[in-house]
Amino acid sequence: MAAIHGLAALIDHAQNQVAAADELLNRHDQVGLDLCRCGRPHPCPERLGWLQRRAHFVHLIGDLR
Repeated sequence: MAAIHGLAALIDHAQNQVAAADELLNRHDQVGLDLCRCGRPHPCPERLGWLQRRAHFVHLIGDLR
């Protein structure tokens, strides 16, 4: 049964990571003139990092959107 619990925990963790990434990606969205909401050129380094993190976890569970 430990393997089932481990798989369920992994899926739950992956879903939480995708949700967190989505929230943070919204904070680092393009707002015009090629700027990120945080004021840096779009895409900013934070956005790129969260896109990679989201892609990693979506690979495990499929795209939820």
